Amino acid sequence: MQSVLDVEVSIFPNYTTPDNPRRVNMLTWLTSAKYADRVATIRATSDKAQRDKLKTTLPAITPSGLFTRRAESCLLQHSGLLQFDIDFKENEHIENFNDLRAELCKVKNIAFCGLSVSGNGFWGLVPISDPTRHKAHFEALRKWFAGFGIIIDDKPKNVASLRGYSYDPNAYFNHQATPYRQQITPEPERYTPRSQPPRFQTSETAKTEAIISQIEAGRVDLTADYGDWFAIGCALANEFGEAGRDYFHRVSHYYTGYDVAKTDKQFDHCKRGKGGHSIAMFYKIAAMRGIYYKSALEAPQRPTAPQTVPKAKPNTVERYTNKFGDTFEVEITPDGIPASW
Repeated sequence: MQSVLDVEVSIFPNYTTPDNPRRVNMLTWLTSAKYADRVATIRATSDKAQRDKLKTTLPAITPSGLFTRRAESCLLQHSGLLQFDIDFKENEHIENFNDLRAELCKVKNIAFCGLSVSGNGFWGLVPISDPTRHKAHFEALRKWFAGFGIIIDDKPKNVASLRGYSYDPNAYFNHQATPYRQQITPEPERYTPRSQPPRFQTSETAKTEAIISQIEAGRVDLTADYGDWFAIGCALANEFGEAGRDYFHRVSHYYTGYDVAKTDKQFDHCKRGKGGHSIAMFYKIAAMRGIYYKSALEAPQRPTAPQTVPKAKPNTVERYTNKFGDTFEVEITPDGIPASW
């Protein structure tokens, strides 16, 4: 019988390149020792910053499918697999953490389980019964793990989530793993705008509002790519300062992995570093998705029919004679009263 891992997924040359992916067979990827030496170097590096830098140079795949670009909206075909990631730093409460993999291998739904690239955690693959319900399967799986006191990384709920190369000669394989059928529809996280003093409405404010209104109307995600998300945050921070935070949340809200706290943290980072991006970068990224501020700001206005103002009737002059025979004239308004009143 064919292995559930015998599927094609997208491969990228490193963590930071989102475009021009190639295809690779998942089984080939999981069993390859091509970069084993580089993984060994990473695991032997004690400095975390250096270790993280080395990790970004490794090739990476999107285990859940084939993509034209590394973004959720660019999915070509789902692989039928959902990945999970268990990091020791999030699970220090588990005293027998090193024995965890042996227990996971007893679960009939797990098709693969191996060491992460750092060697300090485990990652794995689970086939799912309905690939169109990727997030719902992930929410159920996360709850299942939580029932055993295990915290899994939240990122793989995004179908375009990356997985860097790792090497584990003792990895576990279950080629006939049972598809996981449980689903929980996640509740969307809400962002409550902070109260802010009114700000002067510049032309850039009007343009930004026009673009974000279109994003909200179409529920368009501009932030699936981390580079774009960072650039948008810096552009809004540079242009609006703290007032740009609400804009950043409104733009980020339609990303499937949207998180209020992480979005705040990213904006804080953008405010400190600024990143050198002007507001024009935000307009450019929006334009790449077919959203232009002119389409909202410069929509043709329906002509207003000219109003005819009726001409005022002139006053009239009436002649009167009193009992003494004196004659005099009185100017009367159209309302029938003397103009002198």
